[in-house]
Amino acid sequence: MREIKEAIWLAIRENIIKKTWFKVLSVLLVLLVGFVIYKAYFTPEITKGEIGNKTIWKDFELQTEEFEKKSKTLDGVKEIENTVPTIDGSKIESVINYFFFTANTNNADLFISTLNPELLNKDFPELNLQEKFRKIDESMNRISRNGQIEKIEVIRSLWVMESKAVRVVLDIYYKDLKKPVRINLIVKKIEQSHNHSDNEKENDLPYIHSSVWDIIELIEDK
Repeated sequence: MREIKEAIWLAIRENIIKKTWFKVLSVLLVLLVGFVIYKAYFTPEITKGEIGNKTIWKDFELQTEEFEKKSKTLDGVKEIENTVPTIDGSKIESVINYFFFTANTNNADLFISTLNPELLNKDFPELNLQEKFRKIDESMNRISRNGQIEKIEVIRSLWVMESKAVRVVLDIYYKDLKKPVRINLIVKKIEQSHNHSDNEKENDLPYIHSSVWDIIELIEDK
């Protein structure tokens, strides 16, 4: 009789364990599927392949010159506001392009505009404005190897834990190097609010979310 009771108890316990494991696995599967859907929806898309070269950067240069010229007058500012830009600033590849283009051309004002504002102060915490821009100039020269970048190519993108962010693996081609330098950096889209004609518009714009000095370390370690 005792053996029968033990057999029944073992059968019940085994059944409970099986059901428990099934529930645990089911919950884990649901969480995994939910995470995949979440990341697929909130991870920004990026174009693979060559995204930056002399031709594209020539357009950047012309737009920069046009912007600087028009922004000096009130009529010019109004014209800028009513002009649809030819370069889509909401794309991940656009901010990456602009980051390397401005480093290559040593344009400090535009270079820092590509960086996440929170990280900007961490990367360049100097209180003295002159010292801050000296450090920014140093970083641009080290990223571009003193203006030697020829083109940028996206190899692949990887998920990161942060929402609206993506890790991008890049090949940087320098004039003075035979082989490209492969690095990775994080780009994150940050919500913007603009008050335009009394109608508030919200959109997400991408910023470089990796430390400038970490990027430099990756470049110089190759």
